[in-house]
Amino acid sequence: MITARTKRQLLIFLVITVVGVTYVGARYARLDRLFYDSSYSVTAHFKESGGIFTDAEVTYRGVQVGRVEELKLTDAGVDVVLSIEKDHDDIPADSLALVGNKSAVGEQYVELQPQSDQKPYLKEKSEIAADKTSVPVSTTEILTNLDNLVQSVPQSDLRTVVAESGAAFQGAGPDLARIIDTSTSFIDTANANFETTQKLIRDSRVLLQTQVDKESAIRSFSRDLSLFTGTVADSDRDLRRLIDEGSATANELRRFLENNRVNLGELISQLVTTNEVVVKHLDGIRQVLVIYPYVVAGGYTVAARQTTGEDKGAYNARFGLILQQQSPTCSQGYLPKRDPRTDREDRPLPEDVGCRESGTNLRGAEKTPSNRTGTAYRSPVATYDAETGDVQWTDPADGQVAYDGGAAKLFGDDSWKWTLLQPALPDDQE
Repeated sequence: MITARTKRQLLIFLVITVVGVTYVGARYARLDRLFYDSSYSVTAHFKESGGIFTDAEVTYRGVQVGRVEELKLTDAGVDVVLSIEKDHDDIPADSLALVGNKSAVGEQYVELQPQSDQKPYLKEKSEIAADKTSVPVSTTEILTNLDNLVQSVPQSDLRTVVAESGAAFQGAGPDLARIIDTSTSFIDTANANFETTQKLIRDSRVLLQTQVDKESAIRSFSRDLSLFTGTVADSDRDLRRLIDEGSATANELRRFLENNRVNLGELISQLVTTNEVVVKHLDGIRQVLVIYPYVVAGGYTVAARQTTGEDKGAYNARFGLILQQQSPTCSQGYLPKRDPRTDREDRPLPEDVGCRESGTNLRGAEKTPSNRTGTAYRSPVATYDAETGDVQWTDPADGQVAYDGGAAKLFGDDSWKWTLLQPALPDDQE
């Protein structure tokens, strides 16, 4: 007969057995799905299985979130049905599904790698496209490629490399150990100065950004440097001759300076005084240089050649005294010879009118050294401001004082030489 104590022990054992079987069935056999499904299914489309199997783990960020529920063979590859716990309902829908190996033995699992932390998330009946899945390279392919690599290497050369490598490292054990130890010390030092290195890298962005901002200037400098070096290369022969013969010139210059150092000192001292005077009168010198072309141009009208008398052929200077700022209007040569009291007929417009005053009073455009008629009036080409020293051109395109008649017509751009050559020429060449 079973005692009460034995009955209690059997009852306790029965309860423990039921609880254990229930836990094992719910945890490992997944019997809880018969009553309540705590997961949702996601289908990942793979081009090949990659060795994945049913009930393999599914991880997200290194944490197990489910298991492989089913494998389905399709025309495009293999569909892997992933059963993911509903507690992990924040997995982004754009995640990648990768088949990986847990160890060298080759136990495969599916790893979900998120591409963002934003919605939408994976849910029941979601799908992962084939372009977002991948499998590891198969062992067969690795061995095949390795065999092809070995076959492509000439055996004689490989033997030479192995033999030379053995000779190179023979007896170098202590040195290699020292290198490894030094590398370890170097890594420790780098770790100790990690913050300094990080700050250096961060600050280097300022330098690099400056280089980017100055890109055009750097390109211009490089281009100019290329032109300079090209010029130096083209002048290589002259530079070599200068270096070879320059020593003699340098010696002559040194002897000249030694023999004349006292006189040169006095000359430089006097030039300082002269330059001080020039600086004080710089405005006046500038004005003289600006006005000089006008004076030379006007000299042709002041100095006239004598055509009659004993002094025929000589040049006489003619001056006129003007007692008022604005000269009176020239009227001789413009009024017709007619008697208004008796002459009442219409006459044609005269075309040969012009100032007919004395030849000593050079008035009118026809008196300029040019082949233009008197009606062709020449306006001022420039004005000069004595206070500012600026020259304002009437026509900005001109930029020079030039005449199209007289010497300018004969000599063109070299007409300025006439001021030097004309007094030295004989009369028959003027």
